[in-house]
Amino acid sequence: MTYSLPMQTVDYVDVPARARELGCRVPTGIALLPGNFATAASAAEFRYHEVASEVCSAWRRIGLRDTGPHRKLGRNVAVNPDAPGQPVPLTVFFGLGLVGDSKAVLLALSTVATVLVVDPCSANAREIRFVAIVERPGSGGYTCFEYHGQARELIALAKPVREIWASNPTSERAMT
Repeated sequence: MTYSLPMQTVDYVDVPARARELGCRVPTGIALLPGNFATAASAAEFRYHEVASEVCSAWRRIGLRDTGPHRKLGRNVAVNPDAPGQPVPLTVFFGLGLVGDSKAVLLALSTVATVLVVDPCSANAREIRFVAIVERPGSGGYTCFEYHGQARELIALAKPVREIWASNPTSERAMT
């Protein structure tokens, strides 16, 4: 599949296996993941985007439950340790548990976009780094959409997320 959004599409690590390896909760539906989930040596090294806690709060207000690994870790998670020159992307997991809820993806993405545009702590909302990890059906692994663009256009990612869920898990995925 080819998309006109400013993003790349790549395969991602086995999320449940990685979560178990790190000793943290396995995400099931929608979840904020640390930006370094795939590469952290331990859960103690997790790094979240600076607006992660605001996104979690906003999701709760609209009825979305974050199933991310940080809930189990509690105080061990550093939410805003960004080092200068090493920004952490805002990373959201979309699991197959959301397939039956057609509005959850739209709600999640529009909420993230709103937080990024409105929040004074947020980086420039015209040039954001956002990563969407999408569980493919039929044990087909995980697709990673690496988006670089305007926060207000995040809602457009709902279409490729749904297309992943509707596609054959072994089909080719194009990079743009």
